Amino acid sequence: MSFTRFDRYVDRHARTFAERLQILCRMPSVAARGTGMRATAEAVEQMMQRVGIGTRSFRIGNGYPIIYGECGSGPHTYLIYGHYDVQPVGHLTDWSVGPFAASILDGKLYARGAANSKGDLLARLAAVESYQKTFGKLPASFRFIVEGEDGLASPSLYRFSSEHAELLQAEGCLWDEGYRDTKERPVISLGFKGITFLELRVHGARSDLHSKWGTIVPNPAWRLVQALSTITSPKGVITIDGFSSHLAPVTPDDLAALKAIELDEEGLKREFRIAGWVRSMKGAELVKEHIFGPTCTICGIQTGHTEAGPKTVLPGSAMARLDFRLVPDLTPDLVVKLLRDHLHVRGFKDIEVIELGSAPLAKSPATSRVARAAIESALEVYGVPPIVYPMDPSSGPVGVVCGASVPSAPVASFGTSYAGSNPHGPDEHIRLDDFLQSIKFIGRVIHQLGEAKTKSTSGRTSGVHEKSALRSGG
Repeated sequence: MSFTRFDRYVDRHARTFAERLQILCRMPSVAARGTGMRATAEAVEQMMQRVGIGTRSFRIGNGYPIIYGECGSGPHTYLIYGHYDVQPVGHLTDWSVGPFAASILDGKLYARGAANSKGDLLARLAAVESYQKTFGKLPASFRFIVEGEDGLASPSLYRFSSEHAELLQAEGCLWDEGYRDTKERPVISLGFKGITFLELRVHGARSDLHSKWGTIVPNPAWRLVQALSTITSPKGVITIDGFSSHLAPVTPDDLAALKAIELDEEGLKREFRIAGWVRSMKGAELVKEHIFGPTCTICGIQTGHTEAGPKTVLPGSAMARLDFRLVPDLTPDLVVKLLRDHLHVRGFKDIEVIELGSAPLAKSPATSRVARAAIESALEVYGVPPIVYPMDPSSGPVGVVCGASVPSAPVASFGTSYAGSNPHGPDEHIRLDDFLQSIKFIGRVIHQLGEAKTKSTSGRTSGVHEKSALRSGG
């Protein structure tokens, strides 16, 4: 089928779509602070209704609203995930423009959340509108799930998935993580690493003391540093007792998939402004480690006096936040247990380990319907074969959402950003041309999913909607 009319519709409405994205990006929905979250959720729901998606809003306890929507019909049902919360801004002085000004400069839209992941959400909504305006009703049933706690490890979504599992039944899922690499190739992921996010706390005196007491009063900062030094080797290898014995070998199929992946090592080093890679890895070894290697990252350390000017103090407490990216066969519970045991054996029983959030890994085959639709559509729109990751190095609640179906729904993930978008960092942005291409790409994915002739492997069609319970803008 020709997509000429669809593409023309997207091009004619390019300014309108960009303005909608600016509106959403100007809403400072930082989940960690809680400001503007309800207003942003309402705006997202209205935008969904505007393109003909029937919606319901759920609030789990004191959490931020989860927007559920349905659109289209047919024997096949798919999930589309998104989130409206964004990461904290960081230091304002690091930004060239206001993080919530949503300024457009040289064809790029700068804003916190533009790349992660409001641009992805608006591209999907624009694709739904463009498809219906040019072809009519969507050729399959699509269930949207848009949350506001991605930056908080999605606690409400975990409860939602348990309490409303029937709303998440699907044959496949489209996720919102992906980009164009330094060689302009689209990256599609078929799974995600798991994650566990922890805080280590050490307590000393009742408060910071004059540093003269350092001769006889224990220093929690040193205590924390000494404990941290036992977790990885100087070369960055995780040295927690028993950790490596739980790592599953990479399967032959995954090893074959890795051969098709090439990291632009020099381009990435220039982009990151680094001299080299951990353990001087390169080539196939670097690719394998990036995708199938576990991590333990110190995300931040807080202790003592770090403000301007000298102040000689003995800290009263010290804290470090760590995240572990998990690969087969690691689970969040297992890693926490291994870490606690490792610290206890070395005499660090006094160190408090606090679990802040976690998510299981998710992994699906390249032969799934959503994977084939994404891969074939990317080739058509971008003109080059996509880079297909068997598992994305990042993490999210994919296993929770997709695991609501029995068997688990396969996932294909792709996004609107590019290698220089700098999500989570200062001057986060996307290129508007990428935004428009992403709309055209998603339109083709929608069509291919509707064209599928075979039945779902799960035996579920889930084509019945609770229309009376949904709100729609028409």
